[in-house]
Amino acid sequence: MTAAQVDDFLGEPRDAVLSVVLPSGRTMGTPVWFRWVDGVARFQSPSTSVKTAALRATGRASLCVHDQPLPLARYVTLEGPVREVDFDFDADIGAAAQHYLGDDAAPFLANISQALAAGRRWVGFELSPATTSARIQSLGSPLEHDGAMP
Repeated sequence: MTAAQVDDFLGEPRDAVLSVVLPSGRTMGTPVWFRWVDGVARFQSPSTSVKTAALRATGRASLCVHDQPLPLARYVTLEGPVREVDFDFDADIGAAAQHYLGDDAAPFLANISQALAAGRRWVGFELSPATTSARIQSLGSPLEHDGAMP
């Protein structure tokens, strides 16, 4: 994929898995919603989660974003530093819910609002990719080769 194709691909709501390294050295992958904003992946995590602790400890992560409308499979993997950013309900979870759920976002956001009212907290993160790899595969055969993109 070209840089413009990667940017367009990341700008659409797609399945994503965030991978982090735990203090034990074990890796952990977890599904996340993210938004691609000005060349960085923005996502949120509960403040007390293992994932959040790992992100704070290492400051690095990998995000694999994919779709698989067979016979093609496309994916982009971003790897790089992660920084904690100020959390804003509307700009973060609200925008992500709208991005992924569209008109069906309201019930989800109501549940999150209830969790916030009950004391649960989220934090915001930005992953600034140091390495971007993009691939398109057809029936298991690469159409384009992995390549690091600036």
